[in-house]
Amino acid sequence: MTGFFFLPGKAVTQSIDWRSRIDNLVQIADSLSMRSQNTFHLNKFIDNDRPIRETWHYTLSKGKVVIFEVHYFLDSLEFQEVYYLDRDQIICMERYEILYPAHADDRILSGTVGFFENQSLRQYITMGKVEDYDLLPEYDAIARFRVRYRELAETRPLLEKDNKGSIFVP
Repeated sequence: MTGFFFLPGKAVTQSIDWRSRIDNLVQIADSLSMRSQNTFHLNKFIDNDRPIRETWHYTLSKGKVVIFEVHYFLDSLEFQEVYYLDRDQIICMERYEILYPAHADDRILSGTVGFFENQSLRQYITMGKVEDYDLLPEYDAIARFRVRYRELAETRPLLEKDNKGSIFVP
């Protein structure tokens, strides 16, 4: 005869473990990015043909992207997006809008941090002013990640061909 026991403490432990796992993977990715990071720039046009230059950084572990960051300026604002991945799936994302130029202390106007498990948003944190996109955080975060990850996937072969280093992509 086989029996199964349900232990309430086990369910609580598992619910906390998802965040510990993500925090550990984020720490590893951050550590790797401090030692080895690839950089490139994408020149784009946004509304009314306004040019922006995005700076991209990404880090690989065993041939897979573990973290990538997109950074750009628009007028007096600095925008940062950071995506952490595990086996090509998003596990954490950060987005910040910062007043530029920065003085002695950064002035974050708005920011969001999301934690994901199995492509589902588990926790979403906002700071500063709330934007319209914050009303549907899971949809916006996953959609934005997919667009950005596709851009990175399309650009990487150009960068990594023959290990020629960083290039500028129009």
